[in-house]
Amino acid sequence: MQSSFLAQKLRKIIIAIDDLMHFCVALVLLVCVVLVLARAVTHLDSDLGNILHTVNDVLLALIFLEILWPVVRFLRRAPFKLNPFLYVGIMSSTRRILIIEAEHSVMNRAVTGEGSALAWQVPLELGINVGVILVLAIALKLIGEKADDDTH
Repeated sequence: MQSSFLAQKLRKIIIAIDDLMHFCVALVLLVCVVLVLARAVTHLDSDLGNILHTVNDVLLALIFLEILWPVVRFLRRAPFKLNPFLYVGIMSSTRRILIIEAEHSVMNRAVTGEGSALAWQVPLELGINVGVILVLAIALKLIGEKADDDTH
């Protein structure tokens, strides 16, 4: 009887520590969002490169916020959902496409003549990122339909 009581107490302590750590993770993510958005606002001007970096920073802040949702759901003891991670993958690939396009645009302005010998890498990387977005979007659709089936 005594060992069962002790085990129960230890379990409650471990759960409380786990909740505290998740809360700390949530706070750190929120601080990161604030810092990234502050940086984005301070670098905003009419320069194309700065605008693209601002869009990149805003998308990064959205990624942090999407990562925050599973932590919040855990703290509320809600069931685990995969959707936020799929959204993060879609936003990350979209972010990468924007950066590739920006780098390619800047590189094309700087390079005259034939262009870069590695020009084939740009369409390849864009294609891979578009493929990732399509696969994740299909996964989101399938998970959404499965969730609808589970509620009936």
